[in-house]
Amino acid sequence: MHLLDNPIRSEELLEQTFDIEHRFYASSSEPLKHSELIEWARENGDEELIEQFNNHALGYAENGGSQDLRAEIANLYGAEIQAENIVVFPGAQTGMTLSAQALLHEGDHVIIVTPSYQSLEEGAKLAGAEVTRVALSPDNKWQIDIKAIEAAIKPNTKQILFNDPHNPSGSLMTLEIKKGLIALAKQYGLRIFSDEVYRLLEFDSEKRSPSFADLYDQALALGTMAKPFGAGGVCIGWVACQDLALYNKVRRAQHIYSVCFSRAGEIQAMMVLRLKEKIIGRNLEIIQENLTLLDQYFEENAELFEWVRPQASGTAFVKFNGPIDADELAAQLLETGILVFGPSIFDCEENLKQYFRIGFSRRTMPAALEAFKKFVDERKNNWLGIA
Repeated sequence: MHLLDNPIRSEELLEQTFDIEHRFYASSSEPLKHSELIEWARENGDEELIEQFNNHALGYAENGGSQDLRAEIANLYGAEIQAENIVVFPGAQTGMTLSAQALLHEGDHVIIVTPSYQSLEEGAKLAGAEVTRVALSPDNKWQIDIKAIEAAIKPNTKQILFNDPHNPSGSLMTLEIKKGLIALAKQYGLRIFSDEVYRLLEFDSEKRSPSFADLYDQALALGTMAKPFGAGGVCIGWVACQDLALYNKVRRAQHIYSVCFSRAGEIQAMMVLRLKEKIIGRNLEIIQENLTLLDQYFEENAELFEWVRPQASGTAFVKFNGPIDADELAAQLLETGILVFGPSIFDCEENLKQYFRIGFSRRTMPAALEAFKKFVDERKNNWLGIA
């Protein structure tokens, strides 16, 4: 497989819709402004970091991420994850793809839980691995069926890949299922790669269970500054893992493709991480306000829309009960300046063709919802066969 054989569907769509008026698909949190970050860092007593930002050298930063940044990232995990267990990448997508390149080989087999972010699957294919897809279902509240995972295991299976919290549904894996997956992986000698880019955006923090990187020594967990913190522009992602042999393979792959990162971005990331409670608290308030509006709207329009209410992140997978499929719905919405992600973006199985993804993690969501309401009201009677 060549790198360009399967372009990322979401990115192709976003390139075509850069100036779209209503981004009802958006999944990352409300973007931070640098001026706001500096103000909050100063209030937090981080004058030293501000001084570093203003006067840092423009030479190479450390390969794999500077020690001070990796130490701050490690604070997001338990005692098993220290600075030396973190590999930093220029964004989470790079970490996802290069980890596959580092750990998978031609003839390996992986199991991927779908629907998922396309790069999770394409990275494994690019590394030469055979892929078996195991689909989630709204009938099971988008939870992984461990028996279905076990049924997909082959003699050459090396890895199980998934994302949790789940994109696009916003579901949250239970601790019981996490433990079941780990027991299965141990039984068959498999690695786990857990895309956890929406971690820390659980609506109920008491339902947040440990990262897979904390729970299993053969697990790798992917993180990012983009989704929970609204700081995608600092271009910092990472992979956390306990096993130092895995760590070294991933770090070597990172070094081949990018010598280092922007030191300015590293320092900004450290400011953000030291303000994580404040920033994530702000972002969850926005999400909860938007969820209230969505709850009301879907309740009032239950004949047309249904969902398994999300438990984390800023995304949901909504079922459209109208006379057209969700890709056609997305195309018609796009013509009116509203962008949602139809099922083709996630290469969904046939039983999910009526589902489309929305995003509700930004302050722009209420305006997008109002435009969506207007679109639906103009067509509702026709869809429902009302004269």
